[in-house]
Amino acid sequence: MRGWTDGYVTEIGYTYSFHAELQPWPLADALGARSPIQPGQPFDYCELGFGQGFSLALLAAANPRGRFWGNDINPDHVAHARWLADGAGLPNLTVSPLGFADYADTDLPSFDIVALHGVWSWVGPQQRTEIVAFLDRHLKPGGVVYLGYNVLPGWAQYLPLREVMLSSARRGQGSLADRIAGSLALAERLRTQEAGYFRVNPTVSTRLDALLERPVDYLAHEYFNENWHPTYFTDLAAALAPAGLHLAAQARAADRWEEEALKEAILTVGGKGAADDPEFAELLRDFLTNRPFRRDLFIAKGGVERRALERSWAALGHPRDLPRRATPATLPIEVPYDAAHAALTALQAGPMTHAALLACLGDQGPAALAVLAALDLVAPALPEEGLADRREGCDRLNGLLLADAAIADRMPALASPVTGGGIAVDRVGKLFLAGLAVGADPVLHAFETLETAGQRVLRDGKPITTAQRHKVELGERWESFAKRRLPVLHALGAVP
Repeated sequence: MRGWTDGYVTEIGYTYSFHAELQPWPLADALGARSPIQPGQPFDYCELGFGQGFSLALLAAANPRGRFWGNDINPDHVAHARWLADGAGLPNLTVSPLGFADYADTDLPSFDIVALHGVWSWVGPQQRTEIVAFLDRHLKPGGVVYLGYNVLPGWAQYLPLREVMLSSARRGQGSLADRIAGSLALAERLRTQEAGYFRVNPTVSTRLDALLERPVDYLAHEYFNENWHPTYFTDLAAALAPAGLHLAAQARAADRWEEEALKEAILTVGGKGAADDPEFAELLRDFLTNRPFRRDLFIAKGGVERRALERSWAALGHPRDLPRRATPATLPIEVPYDAAHAALTALQAGPMTHAALLACLGDQGPAALAVLAALDLVAPALPEEGLADRREGCDRLNGLLLADAAIADRMPALASPVTGGGIAVDRVGKLFLAGLAVGADPVLHAFETLETAGQRVLRDGKPITTAQRHKVELGERWESFAKRRLPVLHALGAVP
């Protein structure tokens, strides 16, 4: 198929998402004393296959003492990452268009962290071998690899759907986008004909509905690469073993919370085998949860344990964002609401140490903070030292992102000097902030920007038909944004 390189889609660029799992300081928090990086100290970070490079650039802006590197074989992706680096003045970001083997042969440092989000699932056996060789060559002793990847058995029932769509795309005509549209239409026709595959796999219909709502840039890379290989955890662990890597932790706080909740079930199912074999226990966990995607931290041999620093927390959400019950992974969480609400309320004024929070929360404090982390409502905060330097880089990048929001709906986050990471902000929110930055009425600024571009927001999934209704809708969104989002952004330093 035209536009494919070693089976990888290059005709259509990847999405502009910010992947929170790539952030270095939540990763360090998950590892504790085993973390290869410490606040205030320089470190080297590499992302292999960085897509549009937005996450990598944001992390470089928020961590001026780190050096950030990365590669991607799509020249448009590399050009976009360089545009971000130049526009935000990021001398600590270096990107390359080379493939994994050639990139490994360049003059690179030894890395504290190497990150791959989704890439392992979208490349073939040769490229996987090259990735392992890169890690063996360029990861420091005690260094960490973040891997996000499609996992079995969670993907098992959806593999045939992907296969029939890919087969249809191979035979189609026109651009890749046209062939993807034709493949989705074919899948819909199969469902309409009550195909046996859909009858015996009822969740596939739900998955197809979700695909029909997805943009083509997501579908092209997630489903239409020639190489697309969900894997069992045990097979991945075996592939990484020659580089001296073993599982250290799950990257997401929600998955670590679920890990604790499933300990007894895993031992009940697996018995002594699960108790003595951590890799087998992880395989059983994937069968118990049936999750389709894992986010793992693998650590290299030879590291040294460091003194654990006092942990501090920052709020990523407003107290009104707190649910009483949620399912951030595959198991529901009953929220210790009063203590969690009190913690979020206290953090609205700015970061607090773990000890200070526990002192005012009582017996439910540890559980409340664990749940808030699992719900992505709090994040580790960096020390005050170095904040001014981090703020400069964040302000430059955020200014670029606010300007970009006037012309495109992409890169849905801003950089935070408080966390050294990102905070989600959608396009309308960025338009409000851009208006505030120039002293304009935020609603009027957002309204005029969108109307000039011939665009309007949706209400209940439907287009707004008149300019007056559009302005009213934006006014209602501003009221919510000003009350619930703006204070959080101020506390995180994402807004001056």
